[in-house]
Amino acid sequence: MPRRVNQLLDSVRGSLQILAIYFLNTNFHNKRLSPGGKRFLEFTWGSNANFTMKESNEQSNSSKYETFLFVFEISAALWVHIIAFETTLRKFLDNVLQHIYRVIEWWLVPNLLYPNDRKDVELAIKRLKKRDLPINNNNIVANLSLSFWIELLSRRYHQKIWMKIVKFFPVYPGRRENFYNKAREIRNLRNAIAHHAPILRRNLIRDHAYLHELTALLNPHLAEEVQKRSRVLDLLLNARLVGSGGGI
Repeated sequence: MPRRVNQLLDSVRGSLQILAIYFLNTNFHNKRLSPGGKRFLEFTWGSNANFTMKESNEQSNSSKYETFLFVFEISAALWVHIIAFETTLRKFLDNVLQHIYRVIEWWLVPNLLYPNDRKDVELAIKRLKKRDLPINNNNIVANLSLSFWIELLSRRYHQKIWMKIVKFFPVYPGRRENFYNKAREIRNLRNAIAHHAPILRRNLIRDHAYLHELTALLNPHLAEEVQKRSRVLDLLLNARLVGSGGGI
């Protein structure tokens, strides 16, 4: 009987973790959580997590590199999710567009891509030639930016691409606008991390949720495996830094 009770509690904790994310998203701007809020988070995430935010004078006494190192850690943890999303998105779009147009080089289909996007493909091919690399589908796809793939989901491609690919998602993706806007936020996060720009004022809990949500729409099994190994929420929940607007 105790074993079955523990299994039930584990199941309940798993369900409540999503609710905890939204709770944190709206309460992390407070310096100290209420006792009830702390008990809720301790139940969903474990009693060892530190939910008491440090005051500014306490932070000044800590290592001067603490913030610096925290950015390294959270960036690395988020990067795992970013890689999973970016590679899955481009693989999904490439495979589906090949299937729809029955040609490997689908970007050559007349009137499919707008001039700026065709130019991105041409620039990718030029880079491969400059590096003396084979000009093949795999290399071209790998050298197209995340911005290129997200642009294929924009409003101007609604009829040309989105309405044709939507039935190939393993899970119904909902409205194109929602997917597109969340993907753009992921792109902004990716570029900030890649260029070592500030990220602590971003809503990283939201960013993490977007990454998991969109990856799960493209490849549910991969998203589940990435989430199992993820350190993002552990780092955020134990962080002693609070940014503006509820973001860590």
